[in-house]
Amino acid sequence: MTKRDLIEVQSGESKFLVGRDSIDTLSARDDRGGHLQTNYIDTPQYLALFRGALRYIGDDSIDLLVSGLPVNHFAQDKNRMRERLIGEHRYPDGKVINIKEAWIIPQPVGGFIEYFMSSSQINQIDDIKSLTLDIGYYTLDWLTCRGLKMQDERSGSTPGGMSLILEKLTQLISADRQSQFSDVNIVDAGIRNGFRTRIQGAEYDFSHLIPKMEDHIITAIQSVVRSVGSLDDIDVVVLVGGGANCYKKIVQKLLNNREIIVPDNGIYSNVKGFYLAGKQRVKSTGG
Repeated sequence: MTKRDLIEVQSGESKFLVGRDSIDTLSARDDRGGHLQTNYIDTPQYLALFRGALRYIGDDSIDLLVSGLPVNHFAQDKNRMRERLIGEHRYPDGKVINIKEAWIIPQPVGGFIEYFMSSSQINQIDDIKSLTLDIGYYTLDWLTCRGLKMQDERSGSTPGGMSLILEKLTQLISADRQSQFSDVNIVDAGIRNGFRTRIQGAEYDFSHLIPKMEDHIITAIQSVVRSVGSLDDIDVVVLVGGGANCYKKIVQKLLNNREIIVPDNGIYSNVKGFYLAGKQRVKSTGG
């Protein structure tokens, strides 16, 4: 028997276990919450997850930490989030990690930067108008840019993330198997495994259920279409986030069969972009 990969953290008055094997500590219905609370960054759970991730980085001191917020939460929460992240973070085992500075950016900016820098288009970016859609767990965020300049009026977020899709899929799987099923964590892992998983020890392919999610996905994408308006001036559409493969066909259909670029391992696009943005910022300031 091997030890589980977990980290104990203190947040508020409570201790939490977070880490790569934390899913083993959850019940089938404990799915991290069904929606994004407006005060999410103020909750003990948020800080616990942050401190767990921080511990995995392995450094005692970080000069610049880059993190993101949903587009619609960005303006009102960015300063408060920065203040929450900088400073000392203490752990029950005595470990202390110090964050000297934090930079908060809209979440889809990470995917936007990662795609353009990895595709060697960064030198021509001033001439490009782009639309980046980020399918997160709680929200669907979109970012419209001319070069590196964000167009606020054509960017936004809506509660249309994967949490809603996972909840609906568990209901469809129950009906399909004619047996009660409610474990969203199994479905979440199965989506990343090409819509294949194991339920009660038996292999189960649920790809045939994805088309039945169309109405839910369409509702979320229609919010994007209303915000962005005409796509005639959009040169590139990039789709990132953990739910990108679930959304791709419907996004393509609703965007008049435009080519949709889905980077490999798009679930990591934002965090890769955060790193690249932070690296460039430190370089430009002589840090």
